[in-house]
Amino acid sequence: MSDIELLKRRFERERAARKAAESLLEQKSLEVYQANLKLSELAEHTEAIVETAADGIVTYGQDGVIRSFNRSAARIFQRESGIGLNVRDLFQCSDTLCSVLFLADDFRESNANNEPLEFVGVRASGQAFPAEVSTSRVELNESLVYTSLIRDLSKRKELEVRLGQAQKMESVGQLAAGIAHEINTPIQFVGDNIKFLQGAFEDISDLLALYDQLVEAVDGNQPTQEVLSQVKQQCEIADLPFLQDEFPSAIAQSLEGIERVATIVRAMKEFSLPATQSKSAIDINRAIENTLAVAANQASEIATIQTELDPSLPPVLCLAGQMNQCFLNLLTNAVEAIADHCEPGAGRIKISTRADKDAVEIRVEDNGPGIPAEITNRIFDPFFTTKPVGKGTGQGLSFVYGVIVDMHDGTIHAQSPPNGGTTFVVSLPAHNYAETKGRAHANSAH
Repeated sequence: MSDIELLKRRFERERAARKAAESLLEQKSLEVYQANLKLSELAEHTEAIVETAADGIVTYGQDGVIRSFNRSAARIFQRESGIGLNVRDLFQCSDTLCSVLFLADDFRESNANNEPLEFVGVRASGQAFPAEVSTSRVELNESLVYTSLIRDLSKRKELEVRLGQAQKMESVGQLAAGIAHEINTPIQFVGDNIKFLQGAFEDISDLLALYDQLVEAVDGNQPTQEVLSQVKQQCEIADLPFLQDEFPSAIAQSLEGIERVATIVRAMKEFSLPATQSKSAIDINRAIENTLAVAANQASEIATIQTELDPSLPPVLCLAGQMNQCFLNLLTNAVEAIADHCEPGAGRIKISTRADKDAVEIRVEDNGPGIPAEITNRIFDPFFTTKPVGKGTGQGLSFVYGVIVDMHDGTIHAQSPPNGGTTFVVSLPAHNYAETKGRAHANSAH
């Protein structure tokens, strides 16, 4: 074979190899192009999702400097952009606290379920607002990137306040009807007794006038027989023995009725103390008695109420108005549970208290149908209710939980055996213990 033929064959092989390489390059280029196209579409898709999300989405590095800030975040914080700001600038908290809550690894591990936390956010204008924040992290290119989902709670909080007010007004309406009945009964027999005394006084006045005439006749040595006859006749008309028997009981009944009305008014005054931010030491037994006094009519038509109140109970440091509302909500909850389950008058409610070391325990038991096991862990959720639409706001037990747990560092749970009946168990720190705990918190904050 000549050199020319060898070169020709080599040339053909090289041309074939080049063609194959070009074909492979073209194929790979197409694959890269398609991959880039998919990545671009995915990036656009992801960006569209992030930008149209209802919650604010903010990403930042370990230094806290914000790298991305979606439209909802811009709307929530009322900023054109937050990129370049520090995440601490978006919330009302100290640099140390913000670093712990947003960046600290040990906190992230302790909050492994990524439970959302409530913060006070700050808009560009300086206006504060309630915000719910959940933060997660991921390692990218050997550095940590944090992502915070932020939800503006302003409307929800406003709605909760309105529903709470609606629920309170509903309670006031129910109480007003019951109190009107409680007050009407003694007022009615006080009124009857006063009318009786008024009529009796008219008869006695006529008799007293005749006595005056009789005295004048005796003093003037005038004939007294006619006047004396009139006196005897008027005594029969007035029925003095009857009046002597009835006057004391009529007066005693009236005084009892007035005292009953005064008791209800005093209880209502203590029950409806205005909401304050300062706690005071109160007698839990007295608070329960006041609640029963103002709600007795509403409850007694449905159930028999029994109390076992520990007289040695220590005082509890609390917000009296809110605590009274809690007891009313628990009593109302028991009454409503029984009303839907028992015949009128067959219900039983027992309220008991006892001292338990550094705490005071309150139990509210009823013989209603009980709470199904599948919803036990939801009964304290805001707006959760098993009642038909329009029959309840689902705020009663949620309010109780907020006051007992969040405002007073107490606990509350429900016990409901399979055979029916429910017991709500409330535990509140006793006065001295709460005071000591409060001082410890204050000292640790410095």
